[in-house]
Amino acid sequence: MKASSEQTRGLTSFIALTVLLVLTIALEALRYVDGLQEVNVYVLNALPYARTPAMEVLSGSASLEAFAVLALILYVIDVSLDGRVSEPVASFIVALVLSMILTALIKAYVAAPRPHEPSAYFGLLSNLINSDYFAFPSGHTVRVTVLSYYVLSVFPQSRRKKISYLLLIYAGAVMVSRLLLQAHWLSDIVGGVLVGLWSSYVTEGVGRPAWRFVYDETLGRVPFLRIKVHR
Repeated sequence: MKASSEQTRGLTSFIALTVLLVLTIALEALRYVDGLQEVNVYVLNALPYARTPAMEVLSGSASLEAFAVLALILYVIDVSLDGRVSEPVASFIVALVLSMILTALIKAYVAAPRPHEPSAYFGLLSNLINSDYFAFPSGHTVRVTVLSYYVLSVFPQSRRKKISYLLLIYAGAVMVSRLLLQAHWLSDIVGGVLVGLWSSYVTEGVGRPAWRFVYDETLGRVPFLRIKVHR
């Protein structure tokens, strides 16, 4: 009975998060009609432009390359303990990959230009190849959101208040840095948070059976890539 109730709440939360994400994408696609772009411009003009070395380093710490290195380090440390990867670490990596795929697809579809960049549409396939040209959603925000979700909700060793507070401060600082560097609009940050949460929630919740099946039947056949079985 308790398990059924938890599944129902989980499904309800997934549906609500999906609806919110779809609504946000729709609002972004209509940004010049629904007034969203006016809000974006107002926020951009209200914030100071701060392209400093410190801001560049902070922002760069959440780059795709930096998170690829982070995922590799986590994996190597995890496997070195007993020869196999734990499910939380594997799930984190899957969530990162899923979030980056989803981010690229949304960028290609919405084709929102970054601040001070002209609007452009190269065709859906070319947009996908050049997805980093576009602003919505913020990939940096997506990645720090996925990391925050897993540290606060999934990784058992990390559920400590000090670590949680520091991580939330870091994630918020990265999001603000993207605005101060004028690399993104406010709506890009909001969209990034939603994409990160959705990807994490799907990987840890309703999508877990699917990715575990695919993983176990492919990468899981390699001894050092197998997920640990807890008895």
